[in-house]
Amino acid sequence: MKHTRSSTLWCYIFLLAAFAWFSAASMKGQTATGWGEIWQHRMSIGQARLDEAFKLAESGKTDEALNRIDAVIASNPDNWRAYFLKAAVLVLLKRQNDALQQIDVSIQLARRSNVTQHLLAQLYSSKAQTCIDARRYEDARRALDEAVRTDGGNTSTLNDLAWLLATAPDTRVRNPHRAIALGHKCCELSHWTDAYCIDTLAAAYAASGDFNQAVRCQQLAMQVLSQTERSEQLANMQDRLKLYSNHQPYLGD
Repeated sequence: MKHTRSSTLWCYIFLLAAFAWFSAASMKGQTATGWGEIWQHRMSIGQARLDEAFKLAESGKTDEALNRIDAVIASNPDNWRAYFLKAAVLVLLKRQNDALQQIDVSIQLARRSNVTQHLLAQLYSSKAQTCIDARRYEDARRALDEAVRTDGGNTSTLNDLAWLLATAPDTRVRNPHRAIALGHKCCELSHWTDAYCIDTLAAAYAASGDFNQAVRCQQLAMQVLSQTERSEQLANMQDRLKLYSNHQPYLGD
C-alpha cells in the first residue's frame, strides 16, 4: 500500500486480488460430502459468472460486470467473493463509499465462512486502502488495526499500518511512536532485508523528529533495494532522504 501507487494501479491490483482469490478457490476442487457432481456444478456456475464479470470489468464494461455480479448475489447472497468483486468494480468507478459498504458485507460473510486469518487480514487491508482513497484516514487506521490483530505476523500488514501512522495527512491519525514500534517489528521479522519496511521506519523516525535516525534508515533502505525495486522506488526514496536531511518529515497526499 505504498504511496507511490497511483489510484488506477491500485484499482487494478484490487481487481486482480479478487480474481486470484476466486481462482484459488475453484482450483481446490473441494466438494461437500454427499453432494458430489451436483455441488461441483452449482459451484462452477457461480465461479464462471464471477470470472465473466471480472473480464468485463477489466475490459471497461463495468455496468455489465455489476449486473453479472448482482445476479450471482441474488442467487447466492452468502457469496463473500461476489461482494468483494463488486467492491473492486466500484473502486474502478471511483465510488469508494459504495465500495466500502460492499467490502464490509464481504468481510462479515467471509468470517462466517471460516476463511483463513491471512485472507481475512487481506480483506481488511483492501478496506483500508479504499478508505485512504476516500480520505477516510481514521477508518483506514481501524481497518489496518483489525488486519494486524487478525494476522499479526504479516510484515506487509504491519508495514501498511506503520506507514499510515507515520505519514497520514490527518494529524489525529498520525502516531509516530507507535509507527516506530511497528516499523521495528516489521524490520526484525524481515531480518532488515525488506527495503519497504526500513523505508517506513525512516518515515516514522522523521515524523517523531529524530531526523538523524531517519537519514540512517533511509540510506539503509536504498542500499537493500533489489534491482527491480530500484527502478520503481529509488527516486522516491532519494526525495524522502532530501526531506529528512533538511529536517522535514514526509506526509502522504
